[in-house]
Amino acid sequence: RKADSNKGTYGKVLMIAGSKGMSGAAYLNALGAYRTGAGLVRIYTAEENRAILQGQLPEAVITAYGLYDERELLKLLEWADVICIGSGMGTTEKAWKIVRTTAENAEVPCVIDADALNLLSEHRKYIKQLLSKQVILTPHIKEFSRLTGKAVEEIKADRTGALREFTESTGVTCILKDAVTLIRTGAGRVFVNSSGCAAMAKAGSGDVLAGIVTGLLAQGLSCHEAAVLGAYLHGRAGEYAAEAKGIYSILARDIAENTGEVMKEWTRQM
Repeated sequence: RKADSNKGTYGKVLMIAGSKGMSGAAYLNALGAYRTGAGLVRIYTAEENRAILQGQLPEAVITAYGLYDERELLKLLEWADVICIGSGMGTTEKAWKIVRTTAENAEVPCVIDADALNLLSEHRKYIKQLLSKQVILTPHIKEFSRLTGKAVEEIKADRTGALREFTESTGVTCILKDAVTLIRTGAGRVFVNSSGCAAMAKAGSGDVLAGIVTGLLAQGLSCHEAAVLGAYLHGRAGEYAAEAKGIYSILARDIAENTGEVMKEWTRQM
């Protein structure tokens, strides 16, 4: 962190996340990004989530929608330095309109997670909209199955090969989440992440990962760097949380909160 800096130095993040009854996904996204060092996070979410999120995370700016408003969304896409979309959005027609508009118009690095991945798997022609853009996809095995059309069993039989084939055909960076997570960008090497533990098998863990990766992108890392480092930081934070609370009892927000411990560990080594 530079002594002569401000919140704008560390990136303006647009989190497009959450739907009615799913405010937690947006909260965990934003918390992950902030704990990793992002300067300013704006959450674009359903109107029902406004009061909840303002109480949970007052540091975030909340822009809420009722009906789909394309002009408002386009202004937000232009405002952002980095975008994260999909966590807890649902797969309604409104959610699809938001995902489609983002895929067609975003000109900054994007992290695409969860329901946005499921929506893209139903409209695969829009994956071509991502080819010339800086994009990180964060699927677990079932989401990856939907994206590729390959059976889960086929993917598990050769995860490295399936990931290589997908990233070479699309050019995107992909974090393929599993007990051992694999990361690959375009035609690059496959990276194997060894951090993390079974305690992290909890709802919301993936939302935190998307937030951490987005926070790194906001601070100027490339898609490849943010994906590889983000996966490591996420897993290491889970290890810290498990050490403090036990392997059964951590929550996703404990992973986000312990990201700070990992960042301290990291900066001490610099």
